Amino acid sequence: MRRKQPAMSPLAAVLAAIGLTAAAGAQTNELKLPEPAAAPAAVVAAPKTQSWTDYVKFKGDVRLRLETINDDSRKNSAGEHYTRDRMRIRARLGAEAQADDLKAGLRISTGGADPVSGNATLGDGFQKKEFRLDQAYLDYALLKNDLYGLNLIGGKMSNPLINYGNDDLVWDSDLTPEGLAARGKCGNDWLTFLANAEGLYIKDRNSQPNAAAWIGQGALKFAFMPEISLTVGGSYSAYQNFKGYDVIDWQDQNNSYGNSAIAGTVTDGVTNKAWACEFTPIMGFGNLDMFVWNIPVKIFGQALTNPKADDYKNGYMGGIALGKAKNPKTFECGYSYAKLEKDATLGMWTDSDRWGGGTDGKGSRFYGKYQINKYLQVAATFFMDTKRISDPAKETDYNRLQIDLQATF
Repeated sequence: MRRKQPAMSPLAAVLAAIGLTAAAGAQTNELKLPEPAAAPAAVVAAPKTQSWTDYVKFKGDVRLRLETINDDSRKNSAGEHYTRDRMRIRARLGAEAQADDLKAGLRISTGGADPVSGNATLGDGFQKKEFRLDQAYLDYALLKNDLYGLNLIGGKMSNPLINYGNDDLVWDSDLTPEGLAARGKCGNDWLTFLANAEGLYIKDRNSQPNAAAWIGQGALKFAFMPEISLTVGGSYSAYQNFKGYDVIDWQDQNNSYGNSAIAGTVTDGVTNKAWACEFTPIMGFGNLDMFVWNIPVKIFGQALTNPKADDYKNGYMGGIALGKAKNPKTFECGYSYAKLEKDATLGMWTDSDRWGGGTDGKGSRFYGKYQINKYLQVAATFFMDTKRISDPAKETDYNRLQIDLQATF
């Protein structure tokens, strides 16, 4: 005989209708809620696959320049003082790859073979402009942290020495030295010792000793407080195999770039110029960085002498800069005065704008910059110089105005 099932209570019937499970106990009004659904298994993210874009960075800049030069040491075709108005461009594109402590970089630039300029002059019937290899280097960080560092660099590189950019007495800011270098630092929050050295491979001579240089530089940086720091230092450069050898002139115009010259070799009936002395310039330098009424202020100076020269062997430079044109809508202006005698240092690598480049000149540089936005800057620079200062009877005036618009990316 089949047993009669007990009747479902009204509450159990309602719960069953809305989906809740009534177990056997429901008949006794004991309910069991459904088991919660099991949590989905955690999704394990697949390891990110790194691509070459994680290792390689690109950077570059394009500069437009309007320029006017008045050079009283030259005459135009009408026999009048030389004046030139021109428009120039400079374009540079670089890439740097970094894997762990090793960096490798390349950069190409306009400017042809000129070692101290990347400018290309417009106005030659729209001819294509030339790009050349400007940098190719390896940079290995042997030590690297906030207080200690040692980098070994080789190839064609940016200048590893402490320098003053467009105001430096010895180095044009566009020069990219070739050879081996080491750049180091150690210290603490108050005092840092900076040391740089390089061996330059300057001229490969097939049947004569090569031209080379060994340079050492040391400096102390005092950080008295976050708003004030002072850097003082010195350098010694030993250039080898210059006296009596033909000058190195990328233009093949027998130009000694202001240095004293003697008769060198004879080529096709033309006597080449040769350097009259060796060069071992000793330099001292210093700069004071501080804030005055929240405006960055830099006061800087350099002085050097070349013991290997008998005369015209000294040079000095001093200047001041107010502001810093880096962030959008910031400005910078400054002034510097420089004097560089004929044989104080090698003329072929000095600033190519000041009195037209080389040595044997003196004068002032005024400039102002304004950072329009993150990528665009406008600047104006005026040089008021004197050339051929080694002979007062031959001194001439040299003035140069540059208006620049530069985009950096």
